[in-house]
Amino acid sequence: MLNHRVLAGGLALIASLSGLGCHSTGGSFLVFGGSSEPQEDLVDAVAGARGELAGTQEDFATALHLFQRLTTPQAVELEELSDDFEDALSACQERASDLQERIESVKSESDHLLQGWTTELEQYSFEAMRKKSEAQMKDTQVRSERLQASLASVQKHMEPVLKKLTDYELFFHHNLNARAIATLGDTYKEFDSEFKALDAEVTKAKGEVEAFLKAFAVEPAPAPAPAK
Repeated sequence: MLNHRVLAGGLALIASLSGLGCHSTGGSFLVFGGSSEPQEDLVDAVAGARGELAGTQEDFATALHLFQRLTTPQAVELEELSDDFEDALSACQERASDLQERIESVKSESDHLLQGWTTELEQYSFEAMRKKSEAQMKDTQVRSERLQASLASVQKHMEPVLKKLTDYELFFHHNLNARAIATLGDTYKEFDSEFKALDAEVTKAKGEVEAFLKAFAVEPAPAPAPAK
């Protein structure tokens, strides 16, 4: 497969020859069809997923940290910690809902882009150019489907962690004392493994997001040297 930078340069040339042009989004942006909007909308949705993933990692890490503090044998101020843990759980639940919306947004924008792109392929008179555009469309489709699958995997790994966090919050609500909390010791190992699996999936998804965004963005040309 061609290097992204080489590929981007070639596509930019094709775009200029066919009168498609580029739309600026701070740098240069690849435009494969007659309008830049569907591509921009998809990229915006994916960029939003990047923020959701970062927030997910932060919120769940906060919940885990508070859980660890609550279950430490020397823990003090249990009531305050429990309140903070409840707030952290609420943040995680909201994050799960936001991620679901983001997944739906990425899918919707991807479907819209590919649908319009497929229609445009039928309008080409130059077969070689049509094939190049079709190849790029298929590459975009593969990248989008891979990203969506990765986000869905994050969502799947969220479920057991959220259920366990909810169970712990319910337990702490009526058993907020060191002796009762000590009885939870045999539940920690499973929870730790579920949390680590979620964290790994989030990290993987973040990589997919960055790869997707990098494939669509062209590095801006270097600024001209100031006149002497």
